[in-house]
Amino acid sequence: MSNLNKSIEQLENDYWKDEIDFPSNLVINCHKYRKIPIKELTIEQLRLLISQKIGIEYLTGIAIKKLELNILTEGDLYEGDLLQAVLGLPIEFWNGKPTEFRTLQNLVERNSELIITELGEKKFDRIKEKIKASAQHRV
Repeated sequence: MSNLNKSIEQLENDYWKDEIDFPSNLVINCHKYRKIPIKELTIEQLRLLISQKIGIEYLTGIAIKKLELNILTEGDLYEGDLLQAVLGLPIEFWNGKPTEFRTLQNLVERNSELIITELGEKKFDRIKEKIKASAQHRV
């Protein structure tokens, strides 16, 4: 069975108990989304899981593929929210993913005009700063 047919909990072999100690919408959704096969996750579900650093080992590549189709793809928050979630991953994560990091860098560079037009110069500058900071700290 391909990894795309499996859920995060199957891939990590980590099954969270159904009883939730702190039943906020965020926690409930994270529990629920971990059970969905990866190939069935929506942009919003990817965004939420990545922003919570859940299953990032399996989801980041998929998110980058979505960003290749549309750098400003969005979940339920705002245009470009998936990109922001991916950019929010810790530097240590990118140290182990040099190919994915270069792909992300190239995507931002190739789409710089679109990002500036749609999100504005200030947001683009913040995006470049995040990428630069990650690039400088990579091993």
